[in-house]
Amino acid sequence: MTERPVRRLADQLGGPLPEGIAALDDAAKQDLARALDDAQHRQTAALAKAGEEGLRYVPQLLRGAVRKVVGL
Repeated sequence: MTERPVRRLADQLGGPLPEGIAALDDAAKQDLARALDDAQHRQTAALAKAGEEGLRYVPQLLRGAVRKVVGL
């Protein structure tokens, strides 16, 4: 595995690769990096959806201000 994908995987995990992950073959490391990317995209979408759904409980006139305050 080239240095760039290893660095990307280490960045995704927030530090150096643990021994168990470092011991994986290149294909497994690439699969893991893709799986982490997919999970992060799903999490981001789910959080955005939850934020928008939560705004349904805020009166319409206040929604713009609440969006600014919470960063939506």
